[in-house]
Amino acid sequence: MLTDAHGVPLACIISEANRTDMKRLGALLDAQVIAAPVARDDDGQLVLRDLCLDRGYDYAACRETAATHGYRPHIPPKASAEQPLPPPGDPARHPPHRWVVEVGHAWFNRFRRLLIRWDKQAVNYLAFIQLAACLIIYRKIRHATSLSG
Repeated sequence: MLTDAHGVPLACIISEANRTDMKRLGALLDAQVIAAPVARDDDGQLVLRDLCLDRGYDYAACRETAATHGYRPHIPPKASAEQPLPPPGDPARHPPHRWVVEVGHAWFNRFRRLLIRWDKQAVNYLAFIQLAACLIIYRKIRHATSLSG
């Protein structure tokens, strides 16, 4: 699932159970229905959008895929024996952004039909995911307009 900074879903795909996320990054970025507006700086240069990913995407192929889709990837480095993770609160530690996607997953879990997959065909399951995404987006827009008005 691809979300904005507030956890609102922008794109969703389904894949096989044992498929790593990094192999489906290109398909996820292609699954956006509405393209984000192109931002330009004062000199007219294209400004890349930020894409925050977790450590599972720390591969050159993922960085290249994000760059070809117009994103600047922010991926924390993997921990190794030579370079362990800095302790929490250390300025060298990459700030966590994964909670944004987890909030989106929690909103999808409120729909009982999606919590446990009963649909045998992937097309039917994806249709219900997209319907739930529409309802989530509608609720967020409705809540935002009621606060501003």
